[in-house]
Amino acid sequence: MTTPLQTYLTQTPPEQVDAGFVAYIASLTEVARVSPAVARSIVQELADQRANLKLIASENYCSLATQLAMGNLFTDKYAEGYPKHRFYAGCDNVDDIESLAAELACQLFGAEHAYVQPHSGSDANLVAYWAILSARVQTPALEELGQTNPAKLSREDWNTLRRKLGNQRLMGLDYYSGGHLTHGYRFNASAQMFDVYSYTVSRETGLLDYDELEAMAREVKPLILLTGYSAYPRAINFRRMRQIADSV
Repeated sequence: MTTPLQTYLTQTPPEQVDAGFVAYIASLTEVARVSPAVARSIVQELADQRANLKLIASENYCSLATQLAMGNLFTDKYAEGYPKHRFYAGCDNVDDIESLAAELACQLFGAEHAYVQPHSGSDANLVAYWAILSARVQTPALEELGQTNPAKLSREDWNTLRRKLGNQRLMGLDYYSGGHLTHGYRFNASAQMFDVYSYTVSRETGLLDYDELEAMAREVKPLILLTGYSAYPRAINFRRMRQIADSV
């Protein structure tokens, strides 16, 4: 039986062969050999993406090179930890790629540091939350106890620290005003990590009222004042939000 790859190569002059297309059709042919149903779904997704315009911010139109880079031997690796600080040996090649990705992200965003492991915005937010809790709550609490390693705490001290970590306040945009799930929605882990207070848009204007938001922040005094959104189709005054955060 002739495969699509064989048909393409026999019907296309050598100088016109597209290496990217060959790679794509070859991988699809191998998938179809093992699971025709999976291959059909991949082809249908290609047809759907060509026929429809996606307006979901968290989705993407990635390049063929990106797709191919995502499907190779690195799928076999378990690279827990950070570059040069992994829990397992044999991660040198993963380290090279992750370090390059972080370097490129820093160049792109003009940042001093970049953490490129989160595979989604939700993961990135949760990582940021834990970083803040660690720096602002856990580390100072350990210092008061004369410890740096939480594993060495007594059960009593550990439970006290856990209560401190779980009782910190977060102020974020209400889910029904366009806030993200990780902004304290009760079906999300963020609502179980924090004592959540939600600010909303004005019922009259549909906009954020920064004066009202500031008054709420001064009363609540959250550890984290979260800005951003999932479905708020307006520009946010991030400078004003920073000023409010600094004031509390």
